[in-house]
Amino acid sequence: MILQHQRLNGEYRPTRVAWPHLATLSLLSLLLVACYFPMLLMTGRILLFSDDMAHGFFAPIIALYIAWDRRDFLLHPVAPPSLWSIGFLGIAAFIGTIAVLGNSSTFSRFAFLISLAGCLLLVGGWQTLGPFLFPLSLLLFTFPVPDVFYGELTQPLQMLATRISESIFEFLGFSVIRDGNILQLTYMRLSVIEACSGLRSLITLFFFCLVYSYFFEPRTWLRAVLVSLAIPSAIAINALRITMTGVLGKYEMKWTEGTYHEVLGWVAFVIGFLLVLACHRAIRRIISPELVTAQ
Repeated sequence: MILQHQRLNGEYRPTRVAWPHLATLSLLSLLLVACYFPMLLMTGRILLFSDDMAHGFFAPIIALYIAWDRRDFLLHPVAPPSLWSIGFLGIAAFIGTIAVLGNSSTFSRFAFLISLAGCLLLVGGWQTLGPFLFPLSLLLFTFPVPDVFYGELTQPLQMLATRISESIFEFLGFSVIRDGNILQLTYMRLSVIEACSGLRSLITLFFFCLVYSYFFEPRTWLRAVLVSLAIPSAIAINALRITMTGVLGKYEMKWTEGTYHEVLGWVAFVIGFLLVLACHRAIRRIISPELVTAQ
């Protein structure tokens, strides 16, 4: 037996965790790592070195933090194992087999998540799986967008960003001609390529709005509102970034390339997230003015 500490009525009291239970958790963890090690290694490399997966780097870190905070549900299950675990693990094995035969990393990642859910059901049934559903869902953000969907998503975003940027340029008094996803100014030509479609900003902002709403907003309906605000905010900041690139190019072309361009993208992202925070505060002021005043 080993001692753990559980918070009860504001005080930390020691509770006992049986060695067999810890052995079971350790064995399940080792089996998961052994079965999915190639996928986990490849995913780790993508998260570390891909510019499109900046949000994905934080997803497992935040998921582990939440899981650790809820570890008592895992160490002290209040319900027996569920027979549903057999179904989950069977489905995961089937999907994993398809992933191996089809050489699909996406299917392998889905199989891993379903296996995790199955292991939680095996430990303590739905009462154990429930508290870990949110951290499990965060791991979906470690999935790169499949190539088969990437073009379908980026093309309409490219055209939308180009049209909005054209309107902003005209509003600011710039002479601009749009040809598809190309904006021709009198002094430079802006091509809104796939990397500038705003898909990366949209996914990243969606992720951070989801995490922010989880930690700072208890009401489910308002969480949904905050997450949905990521979509118009991401579209707006992408059009802003394209417009700012054109404006800066009028004064110094080097400000539109390389590190300057990347910094401009991150500045636009911060502005977008601040817009969501401002909307959150405004909504709270409307529905609970006394609470906002007290804070």
